[in-house]
Amino acid sequence: MRVGATIFNQNYTDWDRYEAEERGESVPRRPAKSDREVFNEELELARIADQTGFDSLWTIEHHFTPYTMVTNPLQYLSYVAGVTERVDLGTMVTVLPWHNPVRVAEDVNMLDAFLGADREIICGVGRGLGRREYDGLNIDQAEARERFDESLQVLRQLLATGECNFKGRHYDISGLRLRPQPERDLSGNLWCAGGTDETVQIIAKHDVRPLVIPTTSLNLSLETARKYARLHAEAGYAPSRCKLALWTYVAETEQAAREGAERYMVEYADSALRHYELRGSHLGGIKGYESYGEMQKALAADPTPFLRGFVDSHPWGTPEQTVRRATELAEQFGCEEVMFIFKYGSMPIELAEKSMRLFAREVIPALRELDPRPIEVRAAA
Repeated sequence: MRVGATIFNQNYTDWDRYEAEERGESVPRRPAKSDREVFNEELELARIADQTGFDSLWTIEHHFTPYTMVTNPLQYLSYVAGVTERVDLGTMVTVLPWHNPVRVAEDVNMLDAFLGADREIICGVGRGLGRREYDGLNIDQAEARERFDESLQVLRQLLATGECNFKGRHYDISGLRLRPQPERDLSGNLWCAGGTDETVQIIAKHDVRPLVIPTTSLNLSLETARKYARLHAEAGYAPSRCKLALWTYVAETEQAAREGAERYMVEYADSALRHYELRGSHLGGIKGYESYGEMQKALAADPTPFLRGFVDSHPWGTPEQTVRRATELAEQFGCEEVMFIFKYGSMPIELAEKSMRLFAREVIPALRELDPRPIEVRAAA
């Protein structure tokens, strides 16, 4: 099994100032810790991943809040490509409704050219959830599902052949050809995250492989992965293993690891609640997001299960404990690759580096030995 690392660029300690500014209160213009300082720290993690044996390095896309500050993951990874030598690079995810899919295909193609024959660009895509992001980009969130569906079809054509003919409501493309011409079929490098029934149906129908990013809960993510497996099989496709993102914190002793996980994983969960406004009530009224509306009702009543979800279910502890829990999850989800997040919340860079290097020495070798079967194969056994 492959093992990756993910960099987020969170400025967690700025949330109180940011939300006060959003309410119109008088606050300092800039955060106590600058966004540029966060970027420099996370780029060091990219270098460490490249040097210590990780197979891949991933990043994410978000806008306008301290949650994560990578506004164009393919641009960001183009820089990372120049400061690393061996890791593959991946997006988890490029949010398709926020982009012209032709430009996404062009950017993937360009980055593939930069990486050369020995490295891969893995294009993970998704639909997006944040109200602030859709509003700030002036895109109607109620159109997200159909924009995503059309964009996925355009992107898949272009990655497969470098050419596209497509007619839809949002995109009308005839005789388009990419330049520089792609050297190979990149459609197998396309993966998709899906947190709703609508998105899962789309990606299963189009035979796009699943990228699992459990920003709600691992139990819900496992239900979604099983639903994808069923729909994918019903569409006539062979079983597919997934790529899974997990949060981790590794230390020499369980007590030291617990102290870090209890603080920083809960902070990460708090940042997700705040960014996605999961204690609000707006998502239930947006087409295609009704299931999140039900989640908002539950979290408005009691956010504790969500705040505790990462520390209670993700792999952390000593190297042995981390291997044990990561192995259990990889087998449950049927993974071909697991990507680990090492720095989140207000975690100092020194702690993230220490955890990451210990993980590379003592956890990666054990995980590399795993070869989980797809969910469908295990269910049929």
